[in-house]
Amino acid sequence: MLPILLVHGYSTEGKNNSVDKIYGSLPKELKARFGANQIKTLNLSRWISLSDGVMLDDVSYAMDRALKSDFKDLLESGFHVIIHSTGALVVRNWIKKFSPKPCPIQNFVHLAGANFGSGLAHIGQGQISRWKNLLFQGTGVGTRVLDELEFGCSKTLDLHAHFLTEGNDIYHDYQVKEFNIIGSQTLGMLRVVPIRYVKEDSSDNTVRTSASNLNFNYVPVTPKPKASKLTVKQLQNQVNKRLKNEKVATDLYQFDLSKLSINRPEIPFAIAFETAHFGDEIGIVGGSKNRAAVMPLVKTALMTKNSDAAYQKTVDKFKQAKAKTFERASKLKWKITEWDPQQQYEGHAQLIFRIKDQFGNGVEYFDVMLKSNSSSKKQVKLEKLIEDHHGNKQDKGVITFYMRTQKFNDDKKVFEDLMSRVAPLDIEITGYEPESKEIAFVPLNLSLTTEQIQKVMESFKTTIIDITLVRLPSEKVFAITRK
Repeated sequence: MLPILLVHGYSTEGKNNSVDKIYGSLPKELKARFGANQIKTLNLSRWISLSDGVMLDDVSYAMDRALKSDFKDLLESGFHVIIHSTGALVVRNWIKKFSPKPCPIQNFVHLAGANFGSGLAHIGQGQISRWKNLLFQGTGVGTRVLDELEFGCSKTLDLHAHFLTEGNDIYHDYQVKEFNIIGSQTLGMLRVVPIRYVKEDSSDNTVRTSASNLNFNYVPVTPKPKASKLTVKQLQNQVNKRLKNEKVATDLYQFDLSKLSINRPEIPFAIAFETAHFGDEIGIVGGSKNRAAVMPLVKTALMTKNSDAAYQKTVDKFKQAKAKTFERASKLKWKITEWDPQQQYEGHAQLIFRIKDQFGNGVEYFDVMLKSNSSSKKQVKLEKLIEDHHGNKQDKGVITFYMRTQKFNDDKKVFEDLMSRVAPLDIEITGYEPESKEIAFVPLNLSLTTEQIQKVMESFKTTIIDITLVRLPSEKVFAITRK
């Protein structure tokens, strides 16, 4: 067994926290599962995640410096990594910025990795959180880290998109095998807290299952040449149609479905039964009651050999574990002291729109309209599935929607996929420049069939729709005349 490096998440470090408090029973469990003699070294990393001036680039760089100065043996022999929460971004960022190809990391196990953010990030920056941390932990709130954990952080989206570019595939080029494990349960004491992000369905009280899953869909949307060649009159005609809620031209933009998750190696993804982000009883790292749900998956991941066949076998095992979780969840009984137990497991999806102009600037003022084309009551309108939306505070032009994509059928005792009945859809996006009448954006209208929507939007996954919206100046902005 190769050495194992443990990397914790945001808010784990405090002024006086011990290693035992940071990693709980996980080190002991690993030794019990594999035998102390089988694990060459168990490396327990520390990073000060609550210092306001520290950002993820700093942490990844510090990780690189530590490896090269004191742990060259890891870089030479290779090692496994197990992360919790924000540790996913730290290590993925290290791979992107500092790792050679192939990477010395062989098996990379995510325990509730916060790959696509957490709803607690923007709440954590509030004044109450700041005073709590100062009084009880002697720290800041980790402002810079929280910025990169906020839903739709552009820098974080770019981090994951990096591994979709040619020559940077994390499995084929870096030769890293990743594994996703997360729970879908909150703690009973949090159900009375008036913050939706600590008790969302399909979430572990901190990270959404869809925000953890690295099998994400990426859809770039780019303008066709004719969009940039519109005359002022033609553009104004399109803008007026949009303002009148009329359908604008559908031949001005194009989308690319080649970067959907179905077109690349599947990353093993499992949802552990009765598991939360933290907690002494059902926390994913050190919970006392859920070790039988978590540790066999960790062991399977760490023991996966370097071959396509072995990796696919683990994909299948994780799918079986996930299916077993939902079989058990379907049998949970309602209690007067709890809410509907099946709702907590109903699948959700994240849909992120990132809108920039052709110069790479975020479009600050915009609207997004999802308009299903159906009058049938049997079909599901995608816009009716939205339960939450969040506009990123730091990066303009980014909005994240959270949608319920499954519904538990109490009669049949099964979780039904609402996306199987989704109606065709138009996505309409308009940008605005309130400071000038001489600037207008070419409105976008994407028409998606039912089959296309089903490929783009899936339960337990994040979909990023990356849009380049054409910004056009009028003829008054710059004119050339010949005398």
